[in-house]
Amino acid sequence: MLFFEDTSAEEQRIKETIKKYGDMPEHNFPWYQCQAEKKYHNVFVQRKNGMGILTIEEEGKKESTVFSSPLAPCKLRAEFLCEYITYVFCSGRIIKVFMELEDELYKEFIKNLQAGTKARRVNYTLTWPIYDLGLFDSSLCGNKWKSLRKTKNKFYQNHIVTISDAKKYNDKKSLHLIIDEWRKARKAHDRAYFIPYHTFIDKNFEGASEARVFAVDGRACGINAGWLIPNSNRFYGAMGIHDYSLPGLGDVLYLEDLSWLKAKGYKEADMGGGEKALTEFKTKFHPKSFYKTRTFSVIKS
Repeated sequence: MLFFEDTSAEEQRIKETIKKYGDMPEHNFPWYQCQAEKKYHNVFVQRKNGMGILTIEEEGKKESTVFSSPLAPCKLRAEFLCEYITYVFCSGRIIKVFMELEDELYKEFIKNLQAGTKARRVNYTLTWPIYDLGLFDSSLCGNKWKSLRKTKNKFYQNHIVTISDAKKYNDKKSLHLIIDEWRKARKAHDRAYFIPYHTFIDKNFEGASEARVFAVDGRACGINAGWLIPNSNRFYGAMGIHDYSLPGLGDVLYLEDLSWLKAKGYKEADMGGGEKALTEFKTKFHPKSFYKTRTFSVIKS
């Protein structure tokens, strides 16, 4: 098992592995690079057969986070994770591993967990909605869209809305301010991780196939950005953030994203995981299905 600590130097290696095996929302090299910060550094772990794991190690603590599902055939992912954990525990490199795994992989992983290791209780569960954009009606006709249609109409009647290409938007300071205000408004249990978003802006949304600034009355107050998930026809809405400055802003920003993606010809959209309050919000937009991810840690037993 090989450990590559300079992930910038291994960009081509990692991108090729993502191209071959990637199929999950966060299988995106530039977004993975946004996760690194002062106390955390990315480490790409790879077997000689080419399969890989995107990890993040915390300096001085011998702890790592598995960033998304392994880059491997689905039927081998649980086995690969167990192999990685056994290796790093036995070598003394790592003593605790954090993971967020989709439900089926989590169950398979627990079933294959080897002796000498212990999965601790699930810290929290996130629910991820999937939208069939072919069924989404951008005109919001019909009774089921009545409330959202009323909110959208009122918002656009009272405000002037402009949409800009975020990659060409010069006032990056105003975009950082959106993240700051969004973070202040989030509740602690929502687990609003914000540093990667600032880095994403600083890197000018590298890795995003869609990135837009939502401005109201001349002031930037929302950002929608994301990319097509590898080896799929599903778009991932990695960033859908606003500053909570206006009533109905969250609804119209979300509608803008779904309408834009439909008009661009995307077939499906994965709009990211959240806990109860965020899931209730996203349910208003009538997703076709949901899946869950479990967040937990693994230690030596």
